[in-house]
Amino acid sequence: MGGIALRRLGKAPLSGSPITDTLAPLGRTLTFPANAPYTQALAARRSYRIARLDAQAIAPAARHSTAPAKLLALGVHSFMMVPLMARGTVLGLATFYRHRPIGPFTEDDEALAGELAARAAVCVDNARLYHREHDTALILQRSMLPQHITPPPGIEVAHRYLPASDASEFGGDWYDVIRLTGARAALAIGDVMGHGTAAAAVMGRLSASVRALARLDLEPDDLLNQLAAALEDLAEPMLATFCYAVLDPASGHCRITRAGHPPPALVEPDGTARLLNLPAGVPLGVGGNPFTPTDLTLQPGSILLFYTDGLIEARGSDIDDRLAELTHHLVQPSNSLDQMCDTLLTHLIPASADDDIALLAARLPRDDGPAPTNHTPGQLDGPASANIKGARRTELPPSFRPAAP
Repeated sequence: MGGIALRRLGKAPLSGSPITDTLAPLGRTLTFPANAPYTQALAARRSYRIARLDAQAIAPAARHSTAPAKLLALGVHSFMMVPLMARGTVLGLATFYRHRPIGPFTEDDEALAGELAARAAVCVDNARLYHREHDTALILQRSMLPQHITPPPGIEVAHRYLPASDASEFGGDWYDVIRLTGARAALAIGDVMGHGTAAAAVMGRLSASVRALARLDLEPDDLLNQLAAALEDLAEPMLATFCYAVLDPASGHCRITRAGHPPPALVEPDGTARLLNLPAGVPLGVGGNPFTPTDLTLQPGSILLFYTDGLIEARGSDIDDRLAELTHHLVQPSNSLDQMCDTLLTHLIPASADDDIALLAARLPRDDGPAPTNHTPGQLDGPASANIKGARRTELPPSFRPAAP
């Protein structure tokens, strides 16, 4: 085995100790030759102990670094290093220095250090595997979100995707706009319950199914029945909320069906905003209940807003209050759909979002001229957090009574 490079990732105490101050700073990469104790301990996958540290013991290492001599001068008289191993993989080394006027490290000390190192290695490896899974799920989900939304002429759209601040909350939110025959558009938004790679994979399966089924010109309730059947085919049961609308910009006719998803909001041309009173339905995957479509006639210039529950659910906040906040911010003047989406995220989402958030806004053409140019900005990433979200709500409380469409 040749030499090896190691990066120092931790010291204790971190500062205030002349011994740890002598060691290389955190983040520094150190290269050790093949005959160095560090390299030998890693190669042999066993601990290395020098019961009595003296000039003779440090001579091999002193040829490559001044640190051993400095440690000896500071009173270090016993030393040992223990490999960090988990699941058959060597992740690094832990070193221990004794300088107090007590005896040298013994075999019992070495056994205890080995136990501590083994526990630490499992924690480090779990974190490594967790981050790899999270990165895989993140790449998977983002690759399946539509990169270029092209609605029919006359419909303006804007969309946002905000990942959860807590990496463990990464889920399966998605949205899409699909061009249909007759210059119509299908607007879709969904949320797979659960987190991680499994949720992202199911999201990808559902989003692909929606695109294929939409182009068959199925009625919204029939399309939802097909999606529910697709979930039933999975080996592991999964649930998803979903909202699907078919919009005709020429007539303003819109048919919407939802499956346990939060109700879309409507902003009228005069600036008033309300939540649409649509049959809630049950989440996809529950089964046993039909989906009921609702027909609306929208005025020119009307805006439909679809969103996932991460926008309206917050720890310690009542869902009615959050929905009232949503409609309050929708009536505020906005120069564009992009500005409206950004306003909602700015005012409704705390610095640490507990859940993924997806927004999809669509505006019908106005009577006073051509529709504005469509805007499809990139994803908006949020800061990190350590919040953990509780059970998801799929039904609104009885106290909420939205206005009739």
